[in-house]
Amino acid sequence: MSAFSETAAAGRLAALDALLEGVDRERAILAALEDEAPVVRDRAIRLATRYIEPQVLGELVADETNATLRNAAITALERQGPYAVPHLESMLARPEEDVVMFALQMLARIGEPSVVRTVAPLVRHSNPNIAQSAVEALGQLRSAQAVPTLLDLLHGDLWLQLAAIEALGEIGDPAAVPPLVALVPDSIVAEPAVAALQRIAAPESLEALIDRLVSVRERSLRDGLLLAIGVVIDLHPNPGPVAIQYSGRLELDPSRDLLGYLEEILQWDPGLAAPDAGGEPRDGDSLLRAATALTVVAGLRSMYPPVLIRIATDESATWAVTLFRRNPGELSPALRQLLRHHDLRVRRGALLAGSFQAEDLPLVLEHLEDADWLIRAAACRALGVIGNPDTVPLLVHRLREGVEVERAAAVDALAEFPAESLGALEPCLGPDAAEPVQAAALEVLGKRKMQRFDAQKMERFEARIIELARHPSPEVRGPAIRAAAQLPGSRAEVALIRALADRHEPIQVEALELLVKRDHGKTVSTLAALLGADDSLRYHVIRALGHLRAAEAAPKLESLYGECGPYEQVEIVLALIRIAAPGVAQFLRTRLSESEPEIRRVAARGLATLADRTQLPLLLALAADSDWCVRDEAARGLGLLGMAECREPLLILARDVEPVVASTARAALVLLRTVAPAAA
Repeated sequence: MSAFSETAAAGRLAALDALLEGVDRERAILAALEDEAPVVRDRAIRLATRYIEPQVLGELVADETNATLRNAAITALERQGPYAVPHLESMLARPEEDVVMFALQMLARIGEPSVVRTVAPLVRHSNPNIAQSAVEALGQLRSAQAVPTLLDLLHGDLWLQLAAIEALGEIGDPAAVPPLVALVPDSIVAEPAVAALQRIAAPESLEALIDRLVSVRERSLRDGLLLAIGVVIDLHPNPGPVAIQYSGRLELDPSRDLLGYLEEILQWDPGLAAPDAGGEPRDGDSLLRAATALTVVAGLRSMYPPVLIRIATDESATWAVTLFRRNPGELSPALRQLLRHHDLRVRRGALLAGSFQAEDLPLVLEHLEDADWLIRAAACRALGVIGNPDTVPLLVHRLREGVEVERAAAVDALAEFPAESLGALEPCLGPDAAEPVQAAALEVLGKRKMQRFDAQKMERFEARIIELARHPSPEVRGPAIRAAAQLPGSRAEVALIRALADRHEPIQVEALELLVKRDHGKTVSTLAALLGADDSLRYHVIRALGHLRAAEAAPKLESLYGECGPYEQVEIVLALIRIAAPGVAQFLRTRLSESEPEIRRVAARGLATLADRTQLPLLLALAADSDWCVRDEAARGLGLLGMAECREPLLILARDVEPVVASTARAALVLLRTVAPAAA
């Protein structure tokens, strides 16, 4: 577009925005919907969403001679959302078949569940395109009401059958599982049916899916079944008893057909492209996770080595460790044999994934002296699982003398021990210890979840922790602050409050979070006393009081408001919103009259969050505010009120010229679906 054209478009845009309500504005908006400049058309669509009635836009959809106008009208109707639904439903009865299809697509994208009753009969329409559009719309609407209608289509026309299967997968109702399973493997739609079963992921489908996997040989269908099994196992509350019944059958199969298939997947290198299946690319990562899940829950011991090798060599494979931890009974019987495996990667994986008991201690100790440092690190973690206090000195030695990976493993293990067992850590906090060792020892103390008795035992470390909380290096100060948070008493509290103004911002943020978790009474009184400090610390103190929801500090925060600069004022408003003290609504109302936009927006946010029925008139006024951020908060507040009286103003906001406001209003209307709609 030339400079002249851009200037002309800007002029038309300004003229469009300047039009007052009335016939002239409507005529100008409709004309601008087919403007040559995209920026003008886009603005016209926004204005049409707000100011043009669905009946008018619907007639433009029926105009076959002007594609630009039709597309603009479709976009505006979709943006009108629930407001346009009644008229879109009426369009389903029009004689123009393309208009019916457009209406179905718009209703599906708007997502109003109540239209299922209007859309469902169209799956039997004489026009196959309309019938298929109706089926697709039912899937997008995700209403269980549509399931019986869709199940009736599973044995009819192939294209409708495929569309119905896809729709059932999108809806996700377990009632569809038996009919879909019946289509596998001996039907032309077996693969789409499996894909739908994967999306539904119903626990009751697990046995049937594994049974089909055992008998199927076709690679692409087998992949689909395995992927579905992986998803179902992940969501199943107790998949072991279902899967384990297939273990013997698979392990004793002389052909090792399915085991060979699983082994190929388990040995796949994510750095390489996954091989094709029937000419189609395979989802290697998802297949890997699914094969691992089946191996673990079914107890396929011959497949453990490749799984453990991955755990040992791939730092991102913590998901596989989690699988073993969720199903400890499957790995434990094989642990002794696996810990003596000839491949050190298998040994390391077993140490990382095993759920060890006290009687396994001698076996684990053997590996603490292994020549391979990765094996030693894994043994440290295993000692943490066992939790024998006699092993603390051994772990402390690894913390002091081991390489970085050993030190990290020792930290995790030592954090599992009670405080009274950690006396051997004291030299690691001393001034002669290297900074990485000091930081690691502090991490041990900071990772702990203290009971009161345990916290008292921590006092032996208090003086040194407080001292290290002011260490020059943030790499030491950070863990020292976390350790201080585990200490009782005022000295630790002062260390945390000082950290609110630390020159290292991540420490500031963490100190605030740690303060919020401490003893509310003592912390609030200490922080409130610091509100008079006219320095950078006060901003952080205000934030901390807000996060603590310190009601007793609310009067002091309100009185301080006029003395502060804009940043602190915003933080005071946010703090008072979090505290929600009596009378805060009036404070927030007063803020709405201020000239600073950010103050008004934050106040509107608070009024929306704290609104009750008495605030409805105020929210209605805010819904017409010139600031779209304020209108957005009004929409959110009306949704939270959940009153029938909120429906009509929300329908208007759902047509707002700002898409963010319209989206918030539409989400709020979802909350009102169980409320009787107000009279239109």
